[in-house]
Amino acid sequence: RENFFANRQALFIYGAGDARFSDRYLQTIRNYQSRARRIDIEIKSDRDVLESDWQGKTVFLVGTLQSNRLLERLNDRLPVQFTPEGFAFAGKRYPEARDRITLLYPNPYDSRYALNLLGGNSDEALLKELEQSSGFIFGITGDYRIMRGEDCLVFGLFSQETTSRWQFDPASYRDFSAETVSALRTPNYNFHWHNLSGATGAAEETARRLDRAMENARKLLGITETLPPIDYHIYPNFEDKGLVTGNTDLSSADFSRYAVASVVCREIRGDDFSRDARLLLRRRYGEPRQQVLETGLSIYLSDAWRGKGYRYWAARLHLSGNGAPLSDLLDNELLVQESPLVMEPLAGTLVAYLVNRWGGIDSLLERYRQWSPDPAESELLASGWEAYLDSLAAEFAEDIRRDREAFPRSEDFQKGFCHAHEGYRIYNGYLSALSDQALARLASLGSNAVSITPFSYMGDPRRPNFLRHSRGAGSENDESIIHAALSAKALGMTVMLKPHIWLGRSWPGDIEMQNEQDWEAFFQYYYRWMRHYALLGEMYEVENLCVGVELVRATVGQEARWRELIARLRGLYSGKITYAANWGSEFEKVRFWDALDYIGLNCYYPLSEKDNPSDADLQAGAARIAETIEAVQQRYRKPVLLTEIGFTSTAAPWKQPHEVAGGRPVDTSSQARCYEAVLSELHGKSWLRGIYWWKWPTYLDYGGAANNDFTPNGKLAEEVVARWYGEKW
Repeated sequence: RENFFANRQALFIYGAGDARFSDRYLQTIRNYQSRARRIDIEIKSDRDVLESDWQGKTVFLVGTLQSNRLLERLNDRLPVQFTPEGFAFAGKRYPEARDRITLLYPNPYDSRYALNLLGGNSDEALLKELEQSSGFIFGITGDYRIMRGEDCLVFGLFSQETTSRWQFDPASYRDFSAETVSALRTPNYNFHWHNLSGATGAAEETARRLDRAMENARKLLGITETLPPIDYHIYPNFEDKGLVTGNTDLSSADFSRYAVASVVCREIRGDDFSRDARLLLRRRYGEPRQQVLETGLSIYLSDAWRGKGYRYWAARLHLSGNGAPLSDLLDNELLVQESPLVMEPLAGTLVAYLVNRWGGIDSLLERYRQWSPDPAESELLASGWEAYLDSLAAEFAEDIRRDREAFPRSEDFQKGFCHAHEGYRIYNGYLSALSDQALARLASLGSNAVSITPFSYMGDPRRPNFLRHSRGAGSENDESIIHAALSAKALGMTVMLKPHIWLGRSWPGDIEMQNEQDWEAFFQYYYRWMRHYALLGEMYEVENLCVGVELVRATVGQEARWRELIARLRGLYSGKITYAANWGSEFEKVRFWDALDYIGLNCYYPLSEKDNPSDADLQAGAARIAETIEAVQQRYRKPVLLTEIGFTSTAAPWKQPHEVAGGRPVDTSSQARCYEAVLSELHGKSWLRGIYWWKWPTYLDYGGAANNDFTPNGKLAEEVVARWYGEKW
C-alpha cells in the first residue's frame, strides 16, 4: 500500500474472454479512471497484458476462470485457487454463482507492490459489485474477504511476522458462516445468532421479548393477515456486524430482504424493536408521503429507545431549547440528513400527539399513506405539538434534573492522548477489537484520558453547507464513537468528544464566510452538527465536550454567536465544555473563554529555532510557552487543557511542531527530547488540568521505530510518557 501511494501507478486488468461482459468491465474501469485523482491508471485486458507490465505498480485484477485466463495461470502463486467447480480458499470450496473473493496479496511479478484481486464464479456477480461500488480499488476490507450475495462469509488477515509474512494466519481468520446459528423460529421471526457462544440464554430472552412486541404491535395496528417472518440477526459487537453486513448501525433494517440486524451486548443494545416496526409498517402500509410518519410510528412502537425511551429524550431536547421545529420533521430530505438522535425521538412524540389529536391509531393509519399537511394545518399542528412537548417536559423534569446532577465528572488531572482513527476498514478503526487493545496499552502507560474525534466535511471554506455526520461503516460514525468511549471508560479513562471539520486541501482555520447571511447559515449548520454530538455525549456519559477545533477566522470577531452556541449546548449536555484554539493569535485573542469550563489549546508553539539545541534550550522553550499559556489563563481564571500537542519522529521537530512528517527520515530521539522538555516543564503547573498528546492510533501496528509520524507508539517517547504519566500531577 505504501508503495502505491508513493508512486500512484496502477494497472487494471480485466477479463476479455467472454464478449458478453468484456465491454461492461472496460466501461466500469474507465469510470474509475475518470474519477481517480492524482492516480495514473493503465487499463489492459488479460489478452494484452505482459509480465513486464506488472512491474513497478499496483495491480487490480478482476474476472472469473471463464473470462480471465490469468486466474488459472496464477493458481499456484496465490492462496486462492479457481476451478470450474468454484474457487477454494483455506481448505473450503465456494461453488455458488454469487460467491466472490477480494484479496490483497503481493504482486506475483513485483512483490514490492500489491495485487488487488476481485474474483469469483460469475462475471455478472462481479460486475454488479463493481458497478455498485464507488470505491472498489481502495475499499478492500482486510487482506481477504469472501462474499455470498450481500453477506460476508469469511474475513481475515495474513501474517506479517518476519518468518511467516503473507502466510495464512489461523488467529486472524474468521469464518462467519460457521459462527452463525439459525436458532429460533416463531410465526413472526427467524432468529440467527452470530458468534454468541456462551450468551445464547440472553439471546433467547431477547427473541421472546421481540416476539411479544411484534404481537402487541400487530394487535395495536389491527394487522390480522399472515406476513412473512422477519430474519433477525443478533451480533455481539459492531465490528462483527459491520464485517458481515457492511453496516455498523446499532440496528438496521433491510427492506429488500425483510431482515433486521442488531448489536446486543451488555453495554449497548439495538433490540428496541424500532427497526422491526419499520419493516412491518413498510410491508403492510407502504411508504408514506411524509417520512416522519414511518419514522415516528416505528419509534412510537419501540421499547426503551436509547435506554431511557424516546419520550425522555424528546423531553430533554424540548426542555433545553434544542428541539427541532415541525417544519424540519416534515421536510423528508432534512429528516434523513439530520441527526437521528434528535429527529427520531421528536418524530415519535409527533406521532403520539397525532394519535391523541386524531382520536386514535386507526385514524392515523387512515391518513398514513397520503397525509401531507398544508401550511395552515402545519401551523395549527405546530402549536398543539409544542403544548404536548411542554407537558412531556414537565412529566420528566425531575428525572432530568436528577440525571444531570448525577452526570459523571472527573476532577483528576487528564493524562491524555488523542485517540486517532487510523483505520477505515472496520477491523482497525474505533469500533474494533484492535482499538480496544490500543486503549488498553495506552492505559498501561499511565494515561487516564482520551479524546475521540468524529469528522464532517466542507468543500469550500468560504461557503456554508450542511454538516453531515459520519455514517459510513468504516468511518468515525456514531457507533464507533460510542464503542471507543465505552471501551475507554471501562478502563477508567475520562473521555473527550472532539468533533472536527475536515476540508480536503485546507484546514478549519480557513473557514471564513464572506457576508453576514452566510455567517448566519454557517452557525446554524454548525449548531445542528454540534447538537448531535452534545446529545450523543449526554446519552453515553462522555465527560468532556470540545465544541470546536482551530476555527481561527470563525471565532475571533464572532464572540456573540459562540456564546449563544455554548449556552444552548449547555442546556442539553451536562459535562464540561472546552474549545480547542489554534496556537498563536487565536488562542491569545479568543474572548469567550469565560463561558467555558476549560481553556483549550492545540499547542504547536515552537520549542526552539535552532537546528541543534541543547536539552536546556528545549526546556527554556517549553518555559516560554508555559508563560504564554499562563498569561491567558490568568486573564480568565479558567483551568487549561492542552487539547493537542505533539511532535513528529523526525529531525528538529521542535522548530515547526505542527508540520507533518512527509518523507523525512526517522528520528525518534528528537521526538523523545521534545516530550521530555514539555512534560518536565508542565509538571506541577496548578493552572493546567490536562494534556492530550497527538496521537495514539487505533491499531498498534501503526508506529514503531521505523515510523516518522506523530505517534510515540513503540518509540523512545513512549518511555518518556510512561515515566511522567506515572507521576502524580
